[in-house]
Order: sequence, then C-alpha cells, then structure tokens
Amino acid sequence: MPRFPCPSCIKPIEAADEFVGKSILCPHCQRAATVPNAAITAADVLPMFPTSTGLTTPEIADAQEAKRRRAAEDFDVALPKIRRDDARRSWLNVGLWILFWVVVLSILVALLVPATEKVREASARTQSTNNLKNIILSFHGFHDVNNRLPFNGSDVAVDGVEYEKKARRLTATSGSWGFQIMPYIDANPFFAEPEKHPDISVAPYLCPGRGRPPGGAWTDFFYNNYLNDPKQAAKPDAVDSRRNLKSITDGTSDTIFVGHGNIDTRQYGAAANVTLSTNVFLGGTVGTMRAGENGESAPRGVVLKHDFADAPGIGNWGGPYPTGALMAMGDGTVRMFPYSTQNFSSFLTPTGGEAVAVPD
Repeated sequence: MPRFPCPSCIKPIEAADEFVGKSILCPHCQRAATVPNAAITAADVLPMFPTSTGLTTPEIADAQEAKRRRAAEDFDVALPKIRRDDARRSWLNVGLWILFWVVVLSILVALLVPATEKVREASARTQSTNNLKNIILSFHGFHDVNNRLPFNGSDVAVDGVEYEKKARRLTATSGSWGFQIMPYIDANPFFAEPEKHPDISVAPYLCPGRGRPPGGAWTDFFYNNYLNDPKQAAKPDAVDSRRNLKSITDGTSDTIFVGHGNIDTRQYGAAANVTLSTNVFLGGTVGTMRAGENGESAPRGVVLKHDFADAPGIGNWGGPYPTGALMAMGDGTVRMFPYSTQNFSSFLTPTGGEAVAVPD
C-alpha cells in the first residue's frame, strides 16, 4: 500500500494498490496527487518537494532548500509512526471483532442451552408417555386373558410356566405387577425364565427423564395399590383381590392404574434398587407400588410433587418433569397431572365415589 507526501501540502497520503500511477485527491488539501508505484523514503521524498522558482537571493534559496530537506526528513520519521499507528488500529479492530463475536456467541449459547434442554425434556416426556401407554395396554392384555387386573404380588418371581399353572388355579402370587404383565409387553423371555435375567432392564419401566442406567429391571413407574384393595393399600404384599374392570365403579377414565412415583434425585445414577424403587421380579415390595399412609378407602398422606433430594414415602407420587407427573388411567390414556392438582388422591380409589376434576 503506497504512502507518499502530497506535493502541494507535503502531508503524508496513503492509497490502495489499485491507484498506483493514477491521480487522487489529497485528503488534507483536496489537490491532485499522483500515486507512486513504490514505498517512499526521505531520499525519494526530497525531489518531490517543490524548489523555489523565480529570482531569489542565495540566502533565500538556502532557507528554502533547508525547509525542503526538513520536510522530507519529517516525512521519513512520520512514516514508521504512521505504520505503527496503522498496526495498532488493525489489532484494535481485530480485538473489537473478537470481543463482538465472543459476546454474540455468549448470547447464542444463553439462548440455545435452555432451548436444547426443553427439546430434551419434550423428547423424554414423549418417551415416558409411550412407556406408560405400553404398560397400561399390557394391563388390559393381562385382563383379557385372566379376567382380572395384575396386583403387586407377594413373592419372588418363579418360572413363567409355573406361574401360568398357578394362575389357572387362581392362586398366582409370583413377582410384582411388572413381572405379571411381561408376556403382554414384549418381554416374554424374561417372564419364562426370570432366573436367567436377574440384571435385565425392561425398557418400558424406565423413565428417560431420570436417565437411570440399565443393569436391572428397576421401575420408575409404580402400581396404584388402592387398585387391588383400598382397605389394604398400605400393605405392599396384600393378597390379590382379583379386581376386574367392571368393579371399578368410579370409572376407568378417572382411576389411575400406574404412574410416576417420587425417586430421590441423588439416586438417579444408581444401577440397583434405590429407596422405594425396586426390581419388578420381586413381588410384594414397597418399591414397586405407591399408595398412602393408610389402608382405607379414603387415601391419607398422599402427595404429588417434583422429584427432590430426599427419600420418598409410600404416598409420594411425582416425577422428574417440572410441570407434573405422568399417570396411566384405566381407560388406556396417559395424562400429565400438574403438581398443583388438589384432588389427586381421588383418582387413586377405584370405588370411592369422589367428585374429580380432570387435570388440564
């Protein structure tokens, strides 16, 4: 980029390479100046400064010559400074651009991270809904074959063939509800030979919103033990009441069969039994069901809230999503119950006759 003195005002001019050999206007005096084709030094500058014309004395001529040389020398001194100033301005511009993009990227990250989290939450919620849908449809499949609903069990799961023999004698007590419906949820190999699959994960029983690792048939969804026998709901190993769909006088659309129950958030990463969440091959345990503190027709001690860092109780329903917990109803639908639901316990009893308000 050529730099040269204006032949009129002797002030430095800088021009782009494409103007070499062409005439431009001096930005200082607005007079025409021809752009040279090379960098200018003091030796080059000297001839460019005009000499005196007309008659003059030797003294005046010497003074004018001295002025020319000082102007040339001043230009030679100013040129490196101009270049240094240009370099500083260039780095300042680069710094400003870097700062600008850092700010822009920070804003984008601040906007995108919550959006990404919302997308992940929506995806997990959709998968949780599908899992509960498969579970409740399996309840109906079990009912179609056995003319009764599954219950929480009272013993460790045994060979599926033996279980079927017991079922035909109407004395089945093997495994939890999660084991009993396995033939209807595409998990028949685990049902047929449970002793060979002690550490198998049954995908529909895990809620992706919690991100619990595989390594066992742990359940994030829990059986409503009021469904079996409201008066024995606080007992996880209550005997099978052989309830069928016809006996649900409150209506299947207003009765919860299975749904989200609270889990200690500190135990999300555990690939094992955790507080009130156990392997579905174990029948009659508190960790596969939820109810309330009492075994009566009117539930007491039932809460519905977001998962938290504390051990849940037998009446703790709720899930990992900030807006509410998912519940599978007897009619095969899956609903999100907001944590603000006031009459949640009314949806647990199958024959309570309570007035219920469908959650938004």
